[in-house]
Amino acid sequence: MEWTGLVNTTMGALIALAASAFAERRRWARESEQRTKDDRRAAYIAFLNATAEASEILINIARGHDRDETALARAGTVLRDSSVLSRRLELALFAEDDVREEVNRTVGALRTYRDLVSQGLAYEADEFQRARTTFNEQRDRLTQLMRRTL
Repeated sequence: MEWTGLVNTTMGALIALAASAFAERRRWARESEQRTKDDRRAAYIAFLNATAEASEILINIARGHDRDETALARAGTVLRDSSVLSRRLELALFAEDDVREEVNRTVGALRTYRDLVSQGLAYEADEFQRARTTFNEQRDRLTQLMRRTL
């Protein structure tokens, strides 16, 4: 009997199956990593957009462009109304530790900014400008960190 031909054929088939399985596993891992990156990118964008919306509302109230009897109350609820808090919770699920820490610092800076506006502090006030600048600088640091994780 010709056992060497059968053994060679069997070995070739096993090697081909193993190579195929290995290649498929690598492809699946790349696709999974890309999906995770895409999900992270979408959550980052949603959070940054929410903070931009909140900041825009606050600056319009402080400048007097959006001043009515409910303006200060709207300033007080801007984090919830602009989805900043829910977007932060979304990031808490999968963002890296350093990103979560910067997100929390950004929300803290935005809270300080919000508190000053809801107290009726004018746009021209030095304290307001410091809070706005602190928030913008913190959001810029967060954005840079987010870029590095993508």
